[in-house]
Amino acid sequence: MKIKTILDEFKSIDKLKITETKALANPPMIIAYVLESVLILLRKEPSFSQARRLLADPNLIETLQNFDVKSVDKLTLKKLKIYTTMDSYKYESVAELSQPIACLLKWVKEIEKMAELVHNGQLK
Repeated sequence: MKIKTILDEFKSIDKLKITETKALANPPMIIAYVLESVLILLRKEPSFSQARRLLADPNLIETLQNFDVKSVDKLTLKKLKIYTTMDSYKYESVAELSQPIACLLKWVKEIEKMAELVHNGQLK
């Protein structure tokens, strides 16, 4: 799936749904894990307070759109795998809880796939 398609889907989601997620005091663990994985890719502290700031950022779509997949080093990929290999780290599971976060999960998985291709010399 292409990054642009994923981000177009994210943009089409009602802002209220994003605000609801941001307002959660104790989000379900899988929601927290997806947000932490986005923060790891963005090289920010993987915490829910930082995730709230991320969701409130008016430039979030632009940040994700302009993300340089070549900036993902092997250590970051290794950290990311801790999340993306979890049984619960699935689009369907997350979409039941939050559509905006499910879109972010798809973005993370696509970036991970592309970064692996870069590291294997299959994508330049």
